[in-house]
Amino acid sequence: MKKYEIIYADPPWNESGGGKIKRGADGHYPLMKTKEIMALSVPSAENAHLYLWVTNNFMADGLNVMEAWGFKYKTMITWHKDRFGLGQYFRGQTEHCLFGVKGMIPYKVENGKRQQGTTVFEAPRTKHSQKPIEMIRLIEKVSDREGFNKLEMFARERRQGWNIWGNELENDVELSVQAKINFNCT
Repeated sequence: MKKYEIIYADPPWNESGGGKIKRGADGHYPLMKTKEIMALSVPSAENAHLYLWVTNNFMADGLNVMEAWGFKYKTMITWHKDRFGLGQYFRGQTEHCLFGVKGMIPYKVENGKRQQGTTVFEAPRTKHSQKPIEMIRLIEKVSDREGFNKLEMFARERRQGWNIWGNELENDVELSVQAKINFNCT
């Protein structure tokens, strides 16, 4: 099985609500429980980077998923949106992507300079749950190297140079569920 040095994932967290009118994720696509996401057998290389989108409600679960997939949390990247979205006590205007590492990939250097990103970027919201292209550019700037394999999990579109897995397109890889796992998550 092919192994990937870069994993980019936007799981369908079990977000529900919105009352009689389904305006949240559950009105747009099938959702997964955190235990189901954790149980996916992610084909990461021995040395790999993970970019994992989380909702505010599922921040702690995102850290558990990262650990279950064999990655160590390093930092969080925040997308600052151009307008407010849904929310209860606070209306959301940000979304977060957890960055984790497995093993060690040396810093990417170009023209003698280490390639670094920032932990916040601004981009407009578009259609429901669609992530901005700026995130892909950031991933490719910071993590991508010649010969690296890249996998987008829960993909909604094809990208040049990336393999995909999800339920909206024809998959390039097959992911199985890890057997006999007992998680204490929702």
